[in-house]
Amino acid sequence: MHALARRLRGGSHAGAFGVAVKSRARVTARPPFVRGLDPRVPPELYTAARGASDAPHQGLHREKEKGMNRRDLLRLSIIGGGLAWTQRRPLFAGPLARPFDDLPPSPTTTPFVTPLPAPPVLTPVAPFAAPDVTFPPQAVNAPTYYKIISEERFVSLHPELPPTRMWGYRDANVANWPYAVGPTIVARAEHPIVVRHENQLPANHVGFGVPEETVHFHGGHMEARSDGFPESLPGYTTVFGPGEHYDYGYAMLDPGFSHGAPDASDRPSTLWYHDHLLDFTAQNVYRGLVGLFLFQDELDTLDETTGLRLPSGEFDVPLAFQDKRLDDQGQLAYDVFDHNGFLGDKWLVNGAIQPYLNVKRRKYRFRLLNGCNARFLGLRLVRQGGSIEPFDLIATEGGLLSAPLRNRNLAFLSPAQREDIVVDFARYPAGTVLFFENRLRQDDGRGPSGTFDQPELLNRGPRFLKIVVGADAPDPSVVPNVLRPFTAITQAEINAATRRTFEFKRRNGVWVINGQAVDLTQPMATVQENAPEIWRLKNGSGGWWHPIHIHLEFMHVLKRNGQVPPPDERDGIAKRDVITLGPNDEVEVFLKFRDFRGRWVMHCHTIEHEDAFMMMRFDVV
Repeated sequence: MHALARRLRGGSHAGAFGVAVKSRARVTARPPFVRGLDPRVPPELYTAARGASDAPHQGLHREKEKGMNRRDLLRLSIIGGGLAWTQRRPLFAGPLARPFDDLPPSPTTTPFVTPLPAPPVLTPVAPFAAPDVTFPPQAVNAPTYYKIISEERFVSLHPELPPTRMWGYRDANVANWPYAVGPTIVARAEHPIVVRHENQLPANHVGFGVPEETVHFHGGHMEARSDGFPESLPGYTTVFGPGEHYDYGYAMLDPGFSHGAPDASDRPSTLWYHDHLLDFTAQNVYRGLVGLFLFQDELDTLDETTGLRLPSGEFDVPLAFQDKRLDDQGQLAYDVFDHNGFLGDKWLVNGAIQPYLNVKRRKYRFRLLNGCNARFLGLRLVRQGGSIEPFDLIATEGGLLSAPLRNRNLAFLSPAQREDIVVDFARYPAGTVLFFENRLRQDDGRGPSGTFDQPELLNRGPRFLKIVVGADAPDPSVVPNVLRPFTAITQAEINAATRRTFEFKRRNGVWVINGQAVDLTQPMATVQENAPEIWRLKNGSGGWWHPIHIHLEFMHVLKRNGQVPPPDERDGIAKRDVITLGPNDEVEVFLKFRDFRGRWVMHCHTIEHEDAFMMMRFDVV
């Protein structure tokens, strides 16, 4: 086994069942992991991780000492038909008294005793030298500068629990950040920003997660070096460790600007930023490296007296939904060897367990983000008596819709998807109680029960957020009949497009695209900049679900299983940057990769699938 591990580290190897896995050196060290997964595997092949204390533990060995890491263990599982993965053990952020065959349930907590946290907007800093950031000449406005610090801190997730050790982003202008979610970035169209991320995570960290970073601006259109490429390559450094920083430049220009055809209909609405480290995105995001990003322009002005006059200010409420598991000390628990998709049993919104929100009798805009690692959400707005209430859908992760979809009653969100909805609380008397409730049945990382067209919905589900209607309030906001109209892709563009097929499936215990595990040293596809492409995304993994995210551009959905897509993803009405592939689904999407050449990725956003190799690189040339 030792010789096998050394051979695997030396180069590519075709596993016993035909999966090619290429080894490549990492500049930085890997984290410790749980020892003794299987009695047939020599325990010295595993590194130990018994807690998040900064104090060293006996038996703790880092990669440079023993040469084994999570990818090596996964290779061993491929070669040995799953040998190293047959007996999972959970990994806690706090000390372990003993290993468990399965994670125990989290401590019970009283719901709806904590007000909904509202992480503040990121504040500017004085301009600083950022020589690696280059804006195109079309970016004529002076950039605004920001600094964000990544750190370990203790956060109260619920008043009945001890403070929880988290990782998170902090506004550098604020000394103490009591939130489990990072500052909200607000940027305006055609006004570039420079964001310096400073890594102050503990270099001697013990437990799950890796204190290295590369930050992905999810939903953005930006230069390749600022996208958060998951791995540093020779001559192309994107990952930065403790004590280091990285400057990101976001031009905030409309796609197509470099060809004299800027498309203002291709603007986003609600975005987010998160860590994107190869193999460890799931662990680092679960630890808390997440923040929201809002877009502003002359239509979506964030001022309900101008532009489209959508609800704004205190009536524009971002909601980041997450699920987590806690140990009996209130610390994060996570199974590092669950590459099927990790599910929690505590329901968090903006980093608080089952908070409440007091609202006034008027319209509110809620920006819904599914920030879960693997849990899909079927959110309904439910009155305390059980009735399901309507709302208007005004945006997806692809920006404002052409027109609102009115009287909706279900927000179906795959991991990383976003939807903006408007609820008019003027229809309810003061004292009315409502809940955002997840009605979607999902028992494991495989995905929800049912299909994309007919998901299995429960009569009652976990309640994430309680809403209490209060007094009247003035309401100048509206939801107009036209939002951000755009033209559907023409038949001429479809005829001219290069067609490619990408199949997502499970093979020999790992997740692959077109039969290949991730290899970011070379592209799976090379596309021409500004040329039309149609990608057929095919789920070949049976009953498993995959939310597929393609970086750089929004997707125009042409067909789902050969049919016209539903309105919330139909071209001419909506765009998407995450496509949900239910069991055996096939979806055709149109893309045109504009303005920025370089290396990009496509991957599953069930993040454990992404980390277990369901990612590919494509190059725009």
